Amino acid sequence: MDDLIEKVIEKLRARQTADRVVALNEVPSPLDEQLFIDYGCLILTNVSVQLIKALYTLDQTNPQVAWILQGLRYDVQFYLQINERLVNFVPRTMVLDWPINFIVGRNSPVIGSYNPMISRNEIAALPDNAYLVKTAGQRLTDEGLEICERKNIKIQIRTEENCIWRK
Repeated sequence: MDDLIEKVIEKLRARQTADRVVALNEVPSPLDEQLFIDYGCLILTNVSVQLIKALYTLDQTNPQVAWILQGLRYDVQFYLQINERLVNFVPRTMVLDWPINFIVGRNSPVIGSYNPMISRNEIAALPDNAYLVKTAGQRLTDEGLEICERKNIKIQIRTEENCIWRK
């Protein structure tokens, strides 16, 4: 019995650090849960605006949305890889509150802030090359702006809280 427990613990530890890049247009149909068992982190590529909208509205008739929601039940960490132009299509609520992360390219996270005044300390804690989604009403301190330039953090200003398709 101890051997079985040892193997399960070993499998869980390996899963925690295992990640896999999955192109959404190459995911086998029907979508199965084997990826959730083997990998604790999935980076999904070929993400479309339609998928972002379906995910935002929790359209469970969409098989990809249902599959992602099932993966969340398995405690899988999802990263949706998008290109820079798609950042405007991601609702700010998804950036701030959802258990799914967005990245531009391979390592530029899309991040938001609740604070009306974004400080130097908050910017300094962000990873290099991040995309900071802020509203027009949020202010960035001069020191924060300087850190953004040093860390190559791109600022994406929203004229309102929502993405452009939520107007």
